[in-house]
Parts: sequence; structure tokens; C-alpha cells
Amino acid sequence: MSTNRPTDSSDDGFRSARPRPSRLVDVAELAGVSRATAARALGGYGKVSAESLARVSEAAATLEYRTNQLARAIRAGRSKTIGLVIADISNSFFDQAARAIIDRAARSGYQVLVAHTDDILDAEVSAVHVLTDKRVDGLIVASSSSNEYSHLASNAVRHIPLVLVDRRIPDLHVATVTTNDYASSREVVQLFAERGHRRMGILVSSTGPVVLEREHATVSSVHDRVSGFLDQMSTYGLTMEADWLRYSRSDHVEATAVAHAMLSGANRPTAVMATNATMALGLIDACRQLSLAVGRDVSLVTFDDSEWARVFQPPISVIERPVHALGETAVELLLEQLESGRRLSNCPELDNCLVDRESVAMISHPVKALNIHERLERHGPLEAGAARSPRVGRSPVPG
Repeated sequence: MSTNRPTDSSDDGFRSARPRPSRLVDVAELAGVSRATAARALGGYGKVSAESLARVSEAAATLEYRTNQLARAIRAGRSKTIGLVIADISNSFFDQAARAIIDRAARSGYQVLVAHTDDILDAEVSAVHVLTDKRVDGLIVASSSSNEYSHLASNAVRHIPLVLVDRRIPDLHVATVTTNDYASSREVVQLFAERGHRRMGILVSSTGPVVLEREHATVSSVHDRVSGFLDQMSTYGLTMEADWLRYSRSDHVEATAVAHAMLSGANRPTAVMATNATMALGLIDACRQLSLAVGRDVSLVTFDDSEWARVFQPPISVIERPVHALGETAVELLLEQLESGRRLSNCPELDNCLVDRESVAMISHPVKALNIHERLERHGPLEAGAARSPRVGRSPVPG
């Protein structure tokens, strides 16, 4: 058998010396069989003699022939691929979630194509279009918007399984898996209050301010964390100063500058919740610049655990989210839709765990929660359980 591989000399430069990919007809010709026989031998179907199978296998190995998976997918109606659109691959939470999704999908024979949007809606729209053009069997999306989702309701997406992960879109009734961040934020306030803190702040990873009265106006996870924190503060009769609620992009330099501005005043918060690890590191860096000790001068709890949080001195208290279970559940919801052939609208919400390490100091006697009569007196019957803070704009970054 000749081992010369087909080449394409129509291009100039280095490409002229590169052999074109082998085709099925090349394998058949080298094996001395018909194209149909070669297809049956490589596809594992139909009747093929042992001699022909051996010759086709040898020819395919010689020519380094690989099956055109896209063509096979078009014929079979399945590509065995899943599209994953995530907000920020540099964020340790999304990095771990992506790994869990990839590992779980692989156990069921699926490959995952990953697109990273940096929380930019246009990038998300483009990623969804590219992945659907590649005939993925389904999509898992951490959306960057709660109210702009026409690309997720398009004809191309409507006919394949879709699962939202980490973030809800209230008006899009599809399978969604999230964590109970609202309850976790309330736990953080309770911990701060038990240690005597009254001046509490939040450093929020968000591209803009949270408007609590308009849930659709911001990413659901951010809305839940801010609203849970403020609602629990109200049960202690505490209010949030405007300077203690700060927003930053998920960028270390900006987060450090915003945290610096929050902590520079004499009336700074004594305890801060960071909504992700980037915000926490920015706050730690700002404390270093201001000669403030984390766990003594400024208490800190952050969402999402990490190796550095465990080894930092003092070890950082965290809201540990079940990231692996979140990723695996997203894949299982997608596979269930693929098997049943119908869309699901299940919305499992997984519980988080507050891990109290050494970064929240005891500074005075515990703050007592208001009783129901005190709350009614302060807030009235409609707001007794949830005293909403006015809109607080994004903090300017010092030049």
C-alpha cells in the first residue's frame, strides 16, 4: 500500500506544503474498497468482511483519517457537545464550575465548548450564536443580564435544551440552578451583629448599582446578596450609610481603589461582606495600604472559598457555595432534557455554608434584634421584614 498522503498545492507559502485532511474517498482508494464499504467499516455498521475491515483500518491509520464529526452530527441529529457560556473564567467560582460541568459531561460522553463573556452582553450574544452554529446539543449559560435575553429565546436556542446556572432570568421560564445567596447574606449580618458590629458595609462586584425595587435591573445573584444583607440589617434596627455600599468591576485594581475609599473615612464600617474573591482581595490590599488589620480593625466575610482564604492570616471566613454540585446539577438538568426531548423549568436552589474562621472580630456586646413591635414602629406593616435602602450609585474611583 502506498503511504503518500494527499496534498493541496493550490496555496502559496507554508500552507502549500501542508497535506489537506484525508477524506473517506482517500481511505477507500488506498484500501482498494468502495466508499460505501469504507464508510461501513469505519462507522461500525452493516456487513463488512474481516479482510476489508483490516484493510480499511490500516488505510485510515496510514492516512491519519478522522471522521468528520460535524457531518456525522448533522446526519445523526446529535453532536455530543454542550455549549457553556460563563461570565468570567478568571473568577475562581466560574473556573471551578466550568471544571465540574466538563467532568460531569465527559462521564456521559459529551464534550464542552466554553465561551467567556467577561460579563459583557454583546459577547454573550455572540457566543450563543457561535455555539448554536456549531450545532451544540444544548446550552448552559451564566447570563450577564436579567432583562435582556432575546438571544436565549431565539429560534436557534428554543429548539435545544437550555440551563441557566448561578443566575436567574425571572421572565425566562427555563431550567435554572442557583444557590441561596439571599439567606447566606442574612447569615453574614447575623454573625457581624453577634460580634458587636453595627457599622457594616458591602463591596459588590457589579457593573452598576443595585436597584432593590427592580429585581430585573441587575444580575440575580448580586441582587440577592445585597437585598439579603440590607433586609437582615433592618431586623437589628441598623441602616446602611451610602459610603458603606460600594460597587466595582471584577478587577483587582478597581476593587482596591473602591475599598480604599470605603475605609478611608473616620466613620468607616468595622465589618464588610465581599461578594466575590476579587472584591475580598481588593479590600485586603486596601487595608494593607491604610495600615488596617483584617480580623481586628476590619472584619471580613467573602462569598466563595479558595485556597488563599484558608491560608491567609487570619484565615478568612467565607460563604462556601457548593460549586461542584451546582455544575453537576446543571449538566444533569440538560441531559434530562436531551433524553426526554422536552424543555424543563425546574429551578433547584442549593444551600450554602457559612464557614466562620478568624476574620470576624468580637468588638462589643452582641447587637440585639428588634422584636416585631419595634420593627412595626420603625418601618410600618409593609416594611417590617425588609427595610429597603435607597438606591446607592457606583462609587467613584480615586484618581
